[in-house]
Amino acid sequence: MSQGFSLYLDAVRLCAALMVVASHLAYARYTDGTFQWVRDLNIGSDAVVIFFVLSGFVIAYTTCSKDRPARDYATARLARLYSVVVPAILVTVCLDSLGASLFPNVYEAHWYNGDNRASQIVTALTFMSQGWGGDIRLGTNGPFWSVAYEAWYYAAFGVAVYCRGRTRTLLLAMVALIAGPRILLLAPCWLIGVALQRVMQTPLYHGIGRKMALALCATPLALYAGAQASDLPAFLTSATTSLLGGTSPNALFGFSDEFLWNFLISLLVASHFMGAARLLASAGRMGARRQSAIRWGAGATFSIYLFHNPILSFLHALPVYDRANPAHWAALCVITLGACFL
Repeated sequence: MSQGFSLYLDAVRLCAALMVVASHLAYARYTDGTFQWVRDLNIGSDAVVIFFVLSGFVIAYTTCSKDRPARDYATARLARLYSVVVPAILVTVCLDSLGASLFPNVYEAHWYNGDNRASQIVTALTFMSQGWGGDIRLGTNGPFWSVAYEAWYYAAFGVAVYCRGRTRTLLLAMVALIAGPRILLLAPCWLIGVALQRVMQTPLYHGIGRKMALALCATPLALYAGAQASDLPAFLTSATTSLLGGTSPNALFGFSDEFLWNFLISLLVASHFMGAARLLASAGRMGARRQSAIRWGAGATFSIYLFHNPILSFLHALPVYDRANPAHWAALCVITLGACFL
């Protein structure tokens, strides 16, 4: 992987995290409905799909290129998860408890789960909050759902890489059975990232010229914009509803309700990354300060993702907050991101 492409992936990772934050800030309870168009575009959900493709690609790349043993793989994945998950749970529980105690009327809303806190913590720590039709929200931390998906994708990939024969088949079946259908529905998005890593090792990829690379890089952006303009995500969801006999996909699949659209996004993201990788293969070196800034920002993406919602929820509950005041929106955004980076 070239340094230019590596830095580009880091920049994309940071931008995706900020897209999720922007999507949540657009809720009426924070900004009085002024940015409802951001909610309508559903860019936060689309950004999570970018994370899935990125995750599959990077995990496949680091695992295969370093040729590390199973123990190192498991240690790295668990460290990556729990180093942020445990603090996120603590911050969420503390802020939610304080907020619900001080401002009970504000926290009596659909976005806060104040029931059975012990069950919330256990399912969060074991990544079982989305298994088999369940959706056990960790207090106000709605974004936590995707971590349960990632953890099981890590487990399945580890089994696929490090196990052989009947053992691999049995363990993969066990992982799938435990994870449940919702998590499996978005597994192709993660696997497209793995497939991209494999394709980029082939002579076919290395034979891509500059014009083709530009097309691979730019066309997905145009197609995504066209799909949004033509309301393709809503059409696919409607088609899914019809196939299910009128039952809402969200009721059955939860956060995987747009799995058809998410799969298409994954293909577009993979194509864009392939083109970008070729274009950046011979890019000049970036200044040390810019490199450091991008790396540092990208290193905070997991924290931004898992910490921002409880902080937003608590701050907006303060009596001084005015959701119709743009200055308050700016302060809410700056304080929240500052706390996440800290």
